[in-house]
Amino acid sequence: MKINQNDRKRKFFGQISFEYEHNANSKLTEKDFRESVIQRIKDYCKNEEDRYHIIFHDKDLKDDGSSKPLHAHFYIDFKHAHTYISVFKALSISREQNLEFVRSSIKACRYLTHRKERNMEEHKFPYEVSEVISSENTNYIYDIMGKIKNHSKEKSDNGLEIDDYCLELSYLISEEGLLTTEAKQQLFEQFTQRIAQKAWNSNKRQFEENRQEYIHKEFIRMSKGERNHTGIYIQAEGGTGKSYLARLLAEERDRLGAHTPSINKKRFDLGSGYKGEKTIVINELDASCGMTFRELFQILEPDSATQLSSRFKDAYIINDLTIITNSDSYWDWCDSWFGKKNKEYHQLMRRIRFVIKMIHDEKNKVIKIELWNYTATRDLKEKAKQAFKKLETYTLNSVENEEEFRKIASDILERIKKEKNIDSKRKVITTDSTDQSECSDN
Repeated sequence: MKINQNDRKRKFFGQISFEYEHNANSKLTEKDFRESVIQRIKDYCKNEEDRYHIIFHDKDLKDDGSSKPLHAHFYIDFKHAHTYISVFKALSISREQNLEFVRSSIKACRYLTHRKERNMEEHKFPYEVSEVISSENTNYIYDIMGKIKNHSKEKSDNGLEIDDYCLELSYLISEEGLLTTEAKQQLFEQFTQRIAQKAWNSNKRQFEENRQEYIHKEFIRMSKGERNHTGIYIQAEGGTGKSYLARLLAEERDRLGAHTPSINKKRFDLGSGYKGEKTIVINELDASCGMTFRELFQILEPDSATQLSSRFKDAYIINDLTIITNSDSYWDWCDSWFGKKNKEYHQLMRRIRFVIKMIHDEKNKVIKIELWNYTATRDLKEKAKQAFKKLETYTLNSVENEEEFRKIASDILERIKKEKNIDSKRKVITTDSTDQSECSDN
């Protein structure tokens, strides 16, 4: 997954290339490069408790046997967390692939001298420990062995030993929605690998129970009218990228991503595999899935949550965003759910107020992405079809350009959030007509 450049972490592992910097400054010598790297890391580690290791690799080989250009690897353990982008800029890293957050300090430190088993199997050149340049307050041997120099019992950044730290994680999972995967990551960031793995093995089941407690409490809260659910319908021809857009919307909105249930024509089991995701994406959902429109209304209810029966066990659904994709126009899709008499268009459309149309612009070789909003505040019967306002039009040059596509997804979410805030403040109860200049058939 793409790194959030504003994420804050304490431990970083990176690479700085002589070739890249020499291309920018042809007068740069290898000696100058080495001195520059050491100095910029020293200067950036301003806190007396910041720790670092640096090594220069000049004997590595490419797959074809030719020599790799000189480059530096570094490991930094800051006293206080830093944002990814601040470290990236301060150390003049050439590209995102050359800077990463550290999940295992031991593995990162061992890589500096190619002492990981995988490195040895790949016949990477084994560098000497004496070649590692370390800050005065650390010891490379201690770090690759997982030993702690200053105290016999490991402690986290906030001074907690492992048992108390796990209790703190349990609280954060149960009360604040910390994910179990995030809890595991924090364990391995704060403690050496052996201690962290033992703690994870001992507490994994408890963490999972804490997660279920959080989901249940969120469900109770939403059941009391605090769900504030949003429905989005994405319509596009096959191969346009509607499922891709749905995934990007989910990833940009929530760190857990989306729950994407499979469609079974005999039985649609929304709860199977659900892990408390705030976003649910249902691709190619239509009226043939075995669900009645009343059940669909229940899933999409804006203000409250309802417990759903699942094939394996009852599921507490706590999502507040549902994204549905289909190739049919929104109006045709809505119409397919009802019989000849029960045309409850308003009840369905008020639950899915936002419609995204993806249209191939063959002339300009781009994809137009239009965001529409259902504006009716009362039942307009058949005229509900006219109660749509276009909010924005976005232009996507290529579905394969993830960065561009992701930016559009983020902008769409911001526009929807803005419109929902406007709706919540709007005092006008209802109007009998709509602005025909901004209406369109869906």
